[in-house]
Amino acid sequence: MAGYRTVTPDALEATGIAIFEALGAPADIAAEVSGHLVRANLAGHDSHGAIRIPQYAGQIAAGVVIPAARPSVIGGRGATVLVDGAQGFGQVATRFALDEAMVRARVHGIAGAAIRQANHIGRVGDYAEIAASAGLVAILTVGGAGPGVGGATPYGGATRFLGTNPWSIGIPVGNDGAPPVLVDFATTVVAEGKVKVARAKHEALPPGCIVDKDGVPSTDPEDFYAGGMLLPFGGHKGYGLAMASALLGMLAIIDDAHPTMAGNLGDARGGPDLAARGAGAFLVVIDPSAFGDAGSYRDHVARVAGALREVPPSGASPVMLPGDPEARTTAVRRASGIALPEDTWDAIAAIASDRGITMPAGS
Repeated sequence: MAGYRTVTPDALEATGIAIFEALGAPADIAAEVSGHLVRANLAGHDSHGAIRIPQYAGQIAAGVVIPAARPSVIGGRGATVLVDGAQGFGQVATRFALDEAMVRARVHGIAGAAIRQANHIGRVGDYAEIAASAGLVAILTVGGAGPGVGGATPYGGATRFLGTNPWSIGIPVGNDGAPPVLVDFATTVVAEGKVKVARAKHEALPPGCIVDKDGVPSTDPEDFYAGGMLLPFGGHKGYGLAMASALLGMLAIIDDAHPTMAGNLGDARGGPDLAARGAGAFLVVIDPSAFGDAGSYRDHVARVAGALREVPPSGASPVMLPGDPEARTTAVRRASGIALPEDTWDAIAAIASDRGITMPAGS
């Protein structure tokens, strides 16, 4: 593919592991982060895939990410848990919190977890998918809000105030290992990572995604990085979900004297508006067996999902269940490989070269 390098998922994951280990991460942490990024590429969410390796390398160099940091439980009671990510990789802290919540949900029927002091947590759909594959329902969001936070403007606004504040919901389907119902979206028209991908590809964005620093509509990714803003999807609807995400995330900071960041959404720990800023991640896990027979629930979901796919399409493409595009893309890319833009490949190769790591053969 012209302008791209195609690599096998296993080779890309191994390269990511080697880079993160060279940057100071223990083997298990490096594997967790690299595996998460590659799964994002496989699912078609390249904005949250290997393109993030240079970003994380820069954050490690700047002391923003502590690569060897491990999360810990610092609070909560019964069905709730508060996790401190110790300024490490967000993927590691969120997976730790998810696992803790899944254990509690098996006991109490439902469990909640809040996460503080972590960094960019990656693709939120990955965590919901993990829970759903274990027969559990999961709802997860990560968000930030405050003056200068993130890259998004509120509905009707003309300055940055919000992160992309994504939401994800995972629901198990059937009893045969079928892909889950998976809802996964940012509250902006496009996630910031999609702008990053368009920039790497030297492509324009669709109209209506961003405005430049003066509030003028633009399709040029460079305008966003020059002080522009992401727009909420659906006007006040996406904006409302974005605010709810940020305020739920603040459950992680309510007993602190100072807010802390849980995502790569801006610096909420300094500046004159400190008290008006905050961010965090929050997730809920539900065990369907707390409400009846879990197998019957999954079977009923499967029947509804099957009926939905039989809805007559309005065009040439069939009606798909939320999560079907990711499942189909994963199957294709596992067989054919992951295509990275040359700019992304070169940025990763530069980091690898500096540390004596050989890049995989790309076609």
